[in-house]
Amino acid sequence: MERFIHKFRRTIQKLVILTIKSLDYGRTKQSAYELECLKICKKLISKPDSVLLLTPLTNKRYIKNDNLAIFVTIEGSLVNVINHKYSYTVPMSDKSTKELNDYFNITVEASRQKMEEEITSNIKHSLMDISKNLN
Repeated sequence: MERFIHKFRRTIQKLVILTIKSLDYGRTKQSAYELECLKICKKLISKPDSVLLLTPLTNKRYIKNDNLAIFVTIEGSLVNVINHKYSYTVPMSDKSTKELNDYFNITVEASRQKMEEEITSNIKHSLMDISKNLN
């Protein structure tokens, strides 16, 4: 009897796990064009000549690279890749959207930290100059 109860519980457990996995939309496979779009965006973000902008109200992200003549907008799960010859709108899965937004945010944060370090170093040098002038 205990063996039957154990098998019954295991079967119920497996059914619950399968149901949860089937309802998890984040597990959907990424399409080939979605992966290619993700790769393009990451390469553009990592280029030092790309301009990265973020709108705080709409949470829309912009990537602009004048040298390559490519402009990308990221709004929710839609990515628009725009060039003077073409414009593609690529729907992204939740996993890709999170990965792209995290990469974008990390890059913007690193740029902000670099700028803040430059500002604070300038303040330090200015204060040192003032201190020397007082003597």
